[in-house]
Amino acid sequence: MNRFVYLSVLLVAYVLTMHASLVTYTPDNTTIFRNPERGFTEELSRKVSASNPNVVKGNLSSNWGQKDYQSLAMVLYNFNKFKAEDLPDEVLAGFDEDMQELRKYGLKIVLRFAYTESQSDNVDATPDWVERHLVQLKPHLAANADVIYTIEAGFIGSWGEWYYTSNYGNESQHMNANRRRVIDALFANAPEDRFILFRYPMIKTEYYGDSQPLTAEEGFSGTQRARMGCHNDAFLNSWGNDGTYASDDKSDDPKVRQYVATETLYVPNGGETNVESSSSAEKVYAKAPTEMSEYHWSFCGRSYATAVTSRWRSSGIFDTLLVYMGYRYNLIDGQFSDQAAPGGKMNVTIRLRNAGYAPIYNERTAYVVLKNDSKSYSLPLKADARRWLPNGVMSAINEQVAVPAELPEGTYHLYLHLPDQYASLASDPRYAVRLANANVWDGDTGLNDLGATVTVSNSAPTDPGELPEVVIDALPAVTASPVARKVIENGTMYVVMADGKRYSVLGQ
Repeated sequence: MNRFVYLSVLLVAYVLTMHASLVTYTPDNTTIFRNPERGFTEELSRKVSASNPNVVKGNLSSNWGQKDYQSLAMVLYNFNKFKAEDLPDEVLAGFDEDMQELRKYGLKIVLRFAYTESQSDNVDATPDWVERHLVQLKPHLAANADVIYTIEAGFIGSWGEWYYTSNYGNESQHMNANRRRVIDALFANAPEDRFILFRYPMIKTEYYGDSQPLTAEEGFSGTQRARMGCHNDAFLNSWGNDGTYASDDKSDDPKVRQYVATETLYVPNGGETNVESSSSAEKVYAKAPTEMSEYHWSFCGRSYATAVTSRWRSSGIFDTLLVYMGYRYNLIDGQFSDQAAPGGKMNVTIRLRNAGYAPIYNERTAYVVLKNDSKSYSLPLKADARRWLPNGVMSAINEQVAVPAELPEGTYHLYLHLPDQYASLASDPRYAVRLANANVWDGDTGLNDLGATVTVSNSAPTDPGELPEVVIDALPAVTASPVARKVIENGTMYVVMADGKRYSVLGQ
């Protein structure tokens, strides 16, 4: 149909199956807690050398990883001493030591490499040397991809921000042959399951010669285009965030903003503010929640620039951002088979809402866990947590899960588990996703209590019956518009509003 009807009430409809229990949950959108791959970042940077190769090891205080906001660090390796020579083995080994140190503290990083750290020193490495260094780094990046949240392109310009550069064109250029060589080298040598973020969105559009943002179909597909995003190190500043949202003819182009708002449903976004004047900060600091929501921020530097970050603290905005930056999943209700047979199936139906500003971006398999006093069994779900859209959109898990034939008879408590995708971190609860509900989180195991049990018995039916019908929120849709469209994700229809926001709707 060509238009949708606005329903002013929330419709909840479950068709109950036999042998099923219904559980409701209490959302919690006030408690501040850490979750992996989101939140405020601490920054560590250093000019490394063969005799002093570490940026992380030896530079973490004992309480790192214990603070409410702290699951991420922003780590910058300055290769100032190696602009025209190979990285020594000591520096590469130091990188590996740093990554191991992160695992001790339960941290991940936003990673960047650079050659200069001031506007006055714009002499960076040539493309030949950047390519050579990336080839050297490739096996070390692959071996430590588990603790790399995302990679910022770096290498070019002061602080690796693709500005103030001697080898890659003037500051108005987003793309040229040398910049293209570095992009190609980054994707040739970075881990294939990690995103690479560039300083300006126009770098991506000019690299591909295409200003169309990612679609739901291409998002999270693993293609190079689906892994290429942007970061904003001039958040809230003037002139379109210091050119972040600039196009050739405008310093703050609504079309570029729209592009970023759509792209960041599928690629991470973050950075830092650089507003250093107190008077300027006073004008813009309060915009942070709205803009982080609109452009789906998952990480932000907590210290620089203090004119803004201090104002966030004094106003209470800092705590708001601690709660909502990145993803924040609330369980709403669930329906589960209360009987199951070994070798049979059980129904698992969960409605949830992502109250955060952003999705989760790196792949993460969800499991329903059956646990009793002696043993636990993790059963993978097909649901893709990356598709649980932000800003209050409701999503659903609605699956029939195979029960292992070897599962012993007995009564099992049910949990939802979202561990890290890498086996090296999967058993560490610090890297598991905590759901934002009262009385569900077990910090010792990383499991979220679903408040339901299932009795496994050879006498139980092997077929649990049809899955229930799940109805999600009905929200206002749009009339015909050149920028409005419908998308289907995980069986749920969404309408893309003219302002870039997405809403789930009923029917087609």
